[in-house]
Amino acid sequence: MLAAMHPHSAEALAGCRPNLLVADVATSLRFYADVLGFRVGWRWSGALGRFLDADEPGPSDTAQVGRDKVLIIFTEKAGEHTTWLHLDVHSAAQVDALFEEWTGRGAVIAEPPSLRAWGMYEMRLHDPDGNVLRVSSYPTGR
Repeated sequence: MLAAMHPHSAEALAGCRPNLLVADVATSLRFYADVLGFRVGWRWSGALGRFLDADEPGPSDTAQVGRDKVLIIFTEKAGEHTTWLHLDVHSAAQVDALFEEWTGRGAVIAEPPSLRAWGMYEMRLHDPDGNVLRVSSYPTGR
């Protein structure tokens, strides 16, 4: 039914890049890169009106990070922020591996990996702005 609504493609949606509102882009970049292993894709400076070079110092108020097939954009904005992101992985063993990797880098896991009542093997952590990351898989293959 949905494919019929978009005759030029079998899939209308090609991806999703959530935009998290954060208090400080630099702090978010450090956490996601140093603790969670994401790579910085780009940084934008509104004050300069341009993208910053990879090693260029300077304030950025928007940036993008990525890891595997996940892309996240950060936009600096004052105030309280709380967004929930659900990151799917292929197996429960990968949830455990990310738990080990991230706790080894200093991440504080709010809820360690466990089988949830709704049938998913999941862990939860918070980034520096209080955004919640849910990392889960079906429990098979564990």
